[in-house]
Amino acid sequence: MIVRHDIRSILTFLLALLFYTGFAQAQYSLLKDDAYYGIQDDKGAIVIAPLYDQIGWSNGNFEMVGNFVGYFHRGKWGLLNIKTKKISAAIYYKLSVIDGGNILASIKGNLSNQLFYGIIDSKGSIKISCNYFSIESKSQGYVVSTYDYGTIKKGFYDNEFNLILLPRHKEIKVVNEQVVMVQNFLNKWALFRKGGIETPFQDFDQFSVITEGICVEKGGKYGLLDLEGRVALLETEYKQVNGVKEVVSFPLWEARNFDLKPIITVRADSLRFDAGILVAYCNGSEERLINPFSNKIIRSDQKTSFKTKDFVLTYHKSSYTWSVSDIEGKHFILGKDSIHYDAPFFYAFLKGKWEVYNQFGSKVSDKGYQGISVQLFSMIPVKNYEFWGFLDFKGDEIISLKYDSIGAGYHQKIAINYLGKWGVIDLFEHWIVAPMFDELSIASYGIIARDKEITTFLSIEGDAIYQIKGDIFDRGSYLEIRNHSDQRGIISLQGEVLLDPFYDSVGQMGELFWGKDSRGTVLLDEFAEYRVIPEDDISQVLNYCAGLYMIKKDGKYGFINEKGNLRIANRYDSLLCFSDARIGYKLGNKWGFIDAQERLVIQPIYDQVFPYENGVAIVRQKDKYGLIDPSGKRILSLKYVSIDQLCGNYLLKDIKGDIGIANVSGDIMLRTDYENITPIGEDLLVVTQEHKVGLMNYAGYMKLAFKYASIERMHQYLIMRHLPDKQG
Repeated sequence: MIVRHDIRSILTFLLALLFYTGFAQAQYSLLKDDAYYGIQDDKGAIVIAPLYDQIGWSNGNFEMVGNFVGYFHRGKWGLLNIKTKKISAAIYYKLSVIDGGNILASIKGNLSNQLFYGIIDSKGSIKISCNYFSIESKSQGYVVSTYDYGTIKKGFYDNEFNLILLPRHKEIKVVNEQVVMVQNFLNKWALFRKGGIETPFQDFDQFSVITEGICVEKGGKYGLLDLEGRVALLETEYKQVNGVKEVVSFPLWEARNFDLKPIITVRADSLRFDAGILVAYCNGSEERLINPFSNKIIRSDQKTSFKTKDFVLTYHKSSYTWSVSDIEGKHFILGKDSIHYDAPFFYAFLKGKWEVYNQFGSKVSDKGYQGISVQLFSMIPVKNYEFWGFLDFKGDEIISLKYDSIGAGYHQKIAINYLGKWGVIDLFEHWIVAPMFDELSIASYGIIARDKEITTFLSIEGDAIYQIKGDIFDRGSYLEIRNHSDQRGIISLQGEVLLDPFYDSVGQMGELFWGKDSRGTVLLDEFAEYRVIPEDDISQVLNYCAGLYMIKKDGKYGFINEKGNLRIANRYDSLLCFSDARIGYKLGNKWGFIDAQERLVIQPIYDQVFPYENGVAIVRQKDKYGLIDPSGKRILSLKYVSIDQLCGNYLLKDIKGDIGIANVSGDIMLRTDYENITPIGEDLLVVTQEHKVGLMNYAGYMKLAFKYASIERMHQYLIMRHLPDKQG
């Protein structure tokens, strides 16, 4: 059977053959007289008088279409018939031969020099009017385009020149004689059958033609349509489709709450949280969004960036816009380029301007602003004409828009840059600190301001307290000062000098402050009273625990109290911090325990010890671990490869690699024949056995059978991945 495509090919070949044989037999040739062209036969008889500027086509080719050929005269093209010598008017700016003997023609627009294209036949009859920005010839018809306010829109004519699809589409792809795929301006594809018949197959992200049909993709999932576009051979739910029997399925996922109640089941590559919303990802696309408060599935073309129990802030990937909706999906702000939430206001960006909306979606101010920032003292910083000021909650400009930039604020004071210098104003726009500094930062306790090489510490009321030729750094509970030689010291948040800038490094440990240089270490309190001085020969103050400070002196370790007095003599090779009134100590290569009065409790017989917790300590001899109580009694034998703390219990691993759990009394709660155990909740354990994952409680009761590839906690959900099915 000869299909339409074959018929057209044959007809085109025959026309070409007729031209070449007929023209060759007649031995027609171009005739040139001066600058003009005509046509003569092989006997020299003039067939077409030399009256034309050019004969052929506007692309430079000389080709006959039947008995017709184009001619160029006075800047335009027309048609000649070499048999009848009939001449059509020269009205076209371009003429060129396309398929089937049809001719692509163009004219100029009435109001511009833009060319508009159409199609005529060899007799000059109009098949498609010259109304189009472009025309593409396809084997099944013609794709045409218009230019509408900066946007190219495409339509489609069939081979009989019937308008099948109006020019309102972004792209048109001809699949075969039965099917055309059409893309809208939301970048979604739809399938149309012969004659422009719309089908139910809509909103695909992309498609491709394979041997068995049309492979389509939607939201990262693939399916298969038949080549005639009548039925779906495979629904769009697969990770990969190479044919009807060549498919790869997505892994199966479950989401449950901590009562193990199912929330949703979905096939996807992964299930993850994004800004508080549960998202299923498929081949890099977001398949769906699940609102934890309503457990409702939101449209797949959305990406939620922020949510509360009252609203959802959503990005729409198809329209590239943002919206705000309630948790049921009802929009009350829609179609913005960007939206930010600064309770109780929404900042919406549209066409280069920021707008302010309240929590009900009502616009607070009719003005649009160049810039906007987070609230300070219930006022909204806004920028217009390159200057900043503040709006109140009603949208009124409460502080003038005249400042270069705005910084932090504390105690009703705001850091402000005015005329290139920083200062501080109050809410009545009075200057607390005049704008005279190159840099300025404001905190709850005061102000740090820099001008050239001088840094000043001021009170929140603007009074200068301390000044140094160097820098001042906020360390949270104190201020670190550095002179021009990078020597360091400490001042309190009240501005009292605790350590002059003479030290290589300074800091705070517990309630005391320390400084260290080549002379040694000093330790002092907030009243600048020294507890340790270099003359004490303490080389390091290492740690703070249980009200004591671990020190190193003469190469040995001990503890001092906050007065600087030794509580544990410096005679140990290493020490652990206090825990449960026990201190781990090292003498030589062995570890034991002493109490707070430095009385020997446990002899140094272990290769490693860990601090007591809940009256139990992990100890190691050679390569085996066990548990001991505060007296040193073994409550779990030294036979395990590893022991780790696990939510008040202990995770055990034996020599075979099996894993179990023991409590603080040494009782085995779960036998050691599992490959892995991971706590996931207050009374839930993820347990692996024979490469299958299930869920147990600490008492060893199965909560979910061993049928999963993984189980993990994500916020208020348990996320389970099923083991692969037969399709993968």
